[in-house]
This record gives sequence, C-alpha cells and structure tokens, in this order.
Amino acid sequence: MEGRAAISSTGNLLVEVISEGPHCVPCEYCIAAVEHVAADFPGRLEVRVVETKREADAERYLELCRSHGKNLPMPSVLIQGRLAFQGIPEAGELRERLNAALDE
Repeated sequence: MEGRAAISSTGNLLVEVISEGPHCVPCEYCIAAVEHVAADFPGRLEVRVVETKREADAERYLELCRSHGKNLPMPSVLIQGRLAFQGIPEAGELRERLNAALDE
C-alpha cells in the first residue's frame, strides 16, 4: 500500500494513524474512520499512516513510543504527536478533538 503513507498533505494539523499494515482489520477500520472525518476538514489536516512493517514508519513508531514512554497500541490515533485514541475513534469524538486541536 505504497500510496497510503500520506492520505492528505495539505494542512498543518498532523494526524497519525498507527497501523500494523493492511492485514490488520482493526487498523484498516481505524484508517477508514480517520479518512471519513478528515474529509470534514479540507486543507486543514495532514493525515499519515504509520505502518510499522515499513522501515521508515517503524522508526517513526519507535520515536513516538519513546516520547510517550510506552509502546503505543495498534491501532491508535495521534494528533500533533500526542496520543488521542487507543483503538478506533468514534467519528463525533474525533471531530471534537480535531476542532479543539485546531483552536489551540
């Protein structure tokens, strides 16, 4: 899934989805949930999938784990490098957190 790393790269708020890869069904649902909500924020978000099976993404995953002092679960969603959701986010709650982050 080479093209998945950057779903959208036009905005300034970074949203990262931690995924094991396309074989992980919960991870795929999480990516789809984020993609769905991201459509409500055109040009305001940069959404990246951090797929831990890829070398560059594995390095990013380890960097995020170090900064959080623990292994991050898969799937999970980070906003501006901060853990926002462990697991698949509910669309309304994700919208609320994105709006709050954009207001900061």
